[in-house]
Amino acid sequence: MRTGKIIEIHCQCGFLLFRYFKAGKGRLIKCLIPRLSEDFVGLKGAATASKPRCPSCDKELGIIQMVHGEPALKLNQGTIRGIRI
Repeated sequence: MRTGKIIEIHCQCGFLLFRYFKAGKGRLIKCLIPRLSEDFVGLKGAATASKPRCPSCDKELGIIQMVHGEPALKLNQGTIRGIRI
């Protein structure tokens, strides 16, 4: 795997959603489910086309879709705190 770092993804309300291995630079648009190191929402094992929500404030985080043959969470940019590497 490429070089990168593990970052924490927080909801706008401040709840820690998951820790993710981010490879490359730029904004976080989608999160590949196999790259999650810790999951506090329950994304691992979630069905495709499901829309997970924040356990604290009940905002919709995005939608789970297949991207390059792997399940990924395509994020709603307004529900997470801005992260850019």
